[in-house]
Amino acid sequence: FLLFSEMPRTVRAGEQALIISKDGRSRIVEGPARIFVWPSEEFFMMRRFSATQQQYIAIKMRDGTLQHYPGPCVKFLNTLTMESVTVQNATALDANEVLVVYRYDDDKKTVSRRIQHGPSVYMPAADEWLHKFVWHGTDPNNKTKKVPGILKFTKLRVIPDQFYYNCEEVRTKDDALLTVKVMMFFEIRDIETMLNQTTDPIGDFINSLQADIIAFASQVTYEEFVESSSKLNQLECYKQLVERTKKVGYEVTKVINRGYHTTDRLQKLQDQAVEKRSKLKVAMDTEQQQQDLTDYKLHNEQQQSAIKQALELDSAKHQYQLQKSQLLHTIKLTNEQQLEVLEREKAKKLSELYSQRAADEEKLAHYANLKKLGVDLTSYFVSQNPKPEHIIRVITDGADSESAVHIHP
Repeated sequence: FLLFSEMPRTVRAGEQALIISKDGRSRIVEGPARIFVWPSEEFFMMRRFSATQQQYIAIKMRDGTLQHYPGPCVKFLNTLTMESVTVQNATALDANEVLVVYRYDDDKKTVSRRIQHGPSVYMPAADEWLHKFVWHGTDPNNKTKKVPGILKFTKLRVIPDQFYYNCEEVRTKDDALLTVKVMMFFEIRDIETMLNQTTDPIGDFINSLQADIIAFASQVTYEEFVESSSKLNQLECYKQLVERTKKVGYEVTKVINRGYHTTDRLQKLQDQAVEKRSKLKVAMDTEQQQQDLTDYKLHNEQQQSAIKQALELDSAKHQYQLQKSQLLHTIKLTNEQQLEVLEREKAKKLSELYSQRAADEEKLAHYANLKKLGVDLTSYFVSQNPKPEHIIRVITDGADSESAVHIHP
């Protein structure tokens, strides 16, 4: 505070002054004002505090009560009634963030809890406070190591998340020491269940992961672990983890096995075995490729032979079809020619018959006319066919059948 002993005093616009007399009485002067201070009075300019839309003013009174004023607002520190005045920033929440807010009910003497969802700007009331989460967090020097209590926050993210973790000192059935590397994907499902069942879900996840991986490795030898390590990508291997995440309101969606490593000596033996297996695999692959090449050639030859046979068969079918078409065409032409000849002969015969019929009808008409004229048709026909003058009869006895008869006029 600034103490002034001179008189008079000026209080500018937007300022306030506290005047205290020696008898303990006090008054507040708001500017703009011009006042005179008596020698028996003390003059103090009150400190000004202002808050924006994203802030609030917290005032702690001398009687122990708290008062919060959301911005924008302006407050002055009155040392007679106030112990402190501070400007606090409001908490901005994204769409994927929530706050756990506690509220004390002075009438019922109880504490209630609610979830503040985003997107929003949260300004606490005087009787409210936020839940502070203290979880296992990632070691700044090693992203695969979790340190208890290093992760502290008030904004809880409700989107799917993941973390890396190396499960150390895992022993197999034959007492081989391993470090298994995994990556876990999880998502919160029930915030209330999480708040009621655990104070550190990440720590619960780590303990369950270790338990499941140790249980898996303890049932197999080192060689069997190498062969079956891909099973660690399946959620069926993490029964304790899945059960625990459900109990604390989370869901584990996937666990990825990122590999493993062991002691230098065992790793050297493993590398030698891998190198030997690789050489054998290369030799086997080479032999397999040669076999595949031979099979491929035989297959191609069979295909070419089949194609050649098919082409020959198609050619024979084509020739057969051509010959068949030619033969059918020839038969058709022959039939057409024979039909044409028959039609011509038929037409000729019909023409002759029609001519003969016409001649007969003409003769018949002629004979009918003759009859009408009174001509004796019998005599007429006899006259038209006279009796021969001479008849020669030759009779043989058949003894000499080769004898010939010659008649000369």
